[in-house]
Amino acid sequence: MDTEIRRQGQTIRFPRARRAGRAGQASVELIIGFIALIMILAGGIQYLAVSNAHRGITTTLRGEAGEQAMDPISLAATPAYLRTWDPGRDDIRHTDDDTAETTLPLTLYAIADRSVRDDADWDRLTPLERVNPMAEMRSSILPTVQLALIRAERSQTVPVDPAVRNLIFDRPTVTVRHTVWMPLMGGLY
Repeated sequence: MDTEIRRQGQTIRFPRARRAGRAGQASVELIIGFIALIMILAGGIQYLAVSNAHRGITTTLRGEAGEQAMDPISLAATPAYLRTWDPGRDDIRHTDDDTAETTLPLTLYAIADRSVRDDADWDRLTPLERVNPMAEMRSSILPTVQLALIRAERSQTVPVDPAVRNLIFDRPTVTVRHTVWMPLMGGLY
């Protein structure tokens, strides 16, 4: 049965099928809204899980690197001097297929050279009992060795929430990797 409205002698009819269609549209919009809300909540929860894993790894690595740095017999690692990163096959930065492009540590040479006013000032440091790391960095073939850094590295796998996996990101896990560099301090304290 159609709905009718009489106005100034004219009858306007509204077929029932039209109203039923509008009620269906509202239901579809409500479902789409719920899906969007679920995606936002699931993505936020997944982000917190990955952030928590990163924080845990960072805390653990800093503790490990700190213990190694205070040990008087620890050996320093030699870091590569990075020029830039190649974005890899996918041409997107900060993804798994990126590779580091290394170069000569010319910046460290420049820092060491600018740490004195004149080259003759390096001779004033020679009589000191302790070896000056800036002078060593200036004359070294690998100045990054003079930085005396300890390296600690770890990764952790975080499971992807099923809602995120079905709606956003179709992978079962996310790997969180972190590297900590800390200066060697053994024998200083």
